[in-house]
Amino acid sequence: MKTFAFETTIVVVVRVHAADEDSARKVAPTILGAPGTADIRIANENASAGLGIDAVIEHVEFNVAPDLDLVEVNGERLKRRRCAMRIGASDVDYPR
Repeated sequence: MKTFAFETTIVVVVRVHAADEDSARKVAPTILGAPGTADIRIANENASAGLGIDAVIEHVEFNVAPDLDLVEVNGERLKRRRCAMRIGASDVDYPR
């Protein structure tokens, strides 16, 4: 088998109920971590048994931008969404 690495950009909106914006900003990045080994194992089981796909996820890495754009307060939109997070499987060197 060959090893393939993919990189993509996704937009994430994290809704946080907090006393103030500062507290919300501090807690929001904690949910954006890479999946644990149990999550990867489940994804591999689903791909293999459930979908019949002959592929195994080896590693997932999340690179979260340090800045967070505030887009909504109490359901009221403030500005256009721009927060983005990059996800890449980085165990393999590959041309960009």
